[in-house]
Amino acid sequence: MDSKKTTSDLAGALREAHAEVSAAQEQVALIQQVVRTVTDVDTIKALADTTRLSLLRALSRDRVPKSAKELAEDLGEPQTKLYRHLKVLLEAGLIEAAETRVVSGIVETKYRSAQSSLTIDPTAHPVETREAMDRIIDENLADYRRRFLRHMDGLGILSDPEEAKNSGMLMFLSSTLPADVAADFQKRLEALVKEFDSLPRDPDGVRIEGLVSWFRPQTPEGSDSSPGPARPTGAEG
Repeated sequence: MDSKKTTSDLAGALREAHAEVSAAQEQVALIQQVVRTVTDVDTIKALADTTRLSLLRALSRDRVPKSAKELAEDLGEPQTKLYRHLKVLLEAGLIEAAETRVVSGIVETKYRSAQSSLTIDPTAHPVETREAMDRIIDENLADYRRRFLRHMDGLGILSDPEEAKNSGMLMFLSSTLPADVAADFQKRLEALVKEFDSLPRDPDGVRIEGLVSWFRPQTPEGSDSSPGPARPTGAEG
């Protein structure tokens, strides 16, 4: 065997591998900058499904491309059940095909989230999206509750207050404030969430999960009760 040819082939393969890695890193960087606001009825309704929300969360959480098989393992669902839901998410532009390869003669596609942050704003179609928004909010609250309780159960009893606080917190806020103070606080809270979304991701860093909610209870004389913008992914990142 010609050693020069072998070395040349190896060098070529390494160059191709480096090029693929660089291209993947560039794509991830681009996706990390994509912030999407969903306003149309069809896309909001596409999100109003437990399985589709779970798929989107799974692909958004670490932003690592995953196949239907890997997603089925993550979610504890039959692989065949996921294909229809993945197709709906693809057609809605909420996820995209990251790579395709042939495995044992079968074409396997890996999917990834098409955005770094997703906000739902149903205010343009409050009536048509009311039922869908109720389902989306209910499912996301239930999902966060399940994961939070599972996390707390796994911690056991922590005797150190700081360790307990760093491991997980649940706080309730309720007060009557001047309108301008309440508006300012809400703006700063929104800015903090945006700051979190913009922070650089580190696969070897500390994982943070959170749920941010804010509402003003309507009095009997309250004006509009139509839903406002909602974030379907918990601190998604």
